[in-house]
Amino acid sequence: MIRSVLFDFNGVILDDETVHRDLFAQVLAPHGVPLSSEDYDALYLGMDDRGCLSTAWEAAKKTPVPESTLRDLIEAKSRLYEIRMAEGLPLYEGVQSLIRELAGRVPLGIVSGALRPEILHALEKNGLKNFFAFVVSAEDTHHGKPDPEGYLKAYRLLLDRGLHAGGPHEIAVIEDSVQGIAAAREAGMKTVGVGHTYPLSQLLDADRAVSHIRLLTAESVLSL
Repeated sequence: MIRSVLFDFNGVILDDETVHRDLFAQVLAPHGVPLSSEDYDALYLGMDDRGCLSTAWEAAKKTPVPESTLRDLIEAKSRLYEIRMAEGLPLYEGVQSLIRELAGRVPLGIVSGALRPEILHALEKNGLKNFFAFVVSAEDTHHGKPDPEGYLKAYRLLLDRGLHAGGPHEIAVIEDSVQGIAAAREAGMKTVGVGHTYPLSQLLDADRAVSHIRLLTAESVLSL
């Protein structure tokens, strides 16, 4: 029985994975660090900003990125993302109705490698903020997905706030990435994969997988 549902954000609620890819490439290019679409999709998708930028830097330069440089890269990418957000980024078709339907039945949370201001801005702009009990963002974890840290923190928040009385296996996670599904599974949670970013053939570790989130209903998530 599913008692709570956790959503990833980018690639599940907000249709902006290609935006993140392009901005990572833009801030890395002046430092001589290439980031192709193919490498991003294969190696970095699902990582948070710190993980993607530091890993791409080390892969290209064979040395760790200086911490001060990494902070500058993260801040530069965040500023560029804010500009894109102001221009408007779309939600996936069907996600608003699914969130509203689920929120009427179980507690909801978000676990994402995105920065908190980015997440909250998009939720507020689309009238969705009040449907979520909490957000676990990049600022709240030391390790990005596929590490389960974010999902384990969300589980503790659910317990501490009296929102969830069961085990992690009674939590459903909606994810678009292989890394996210691996993180949720390691945390002991049920998983739903949506094929927005990866083909369904790569989401076979999920307990359920659909090609698009518009195909999900509250019942199909809660019946895992």
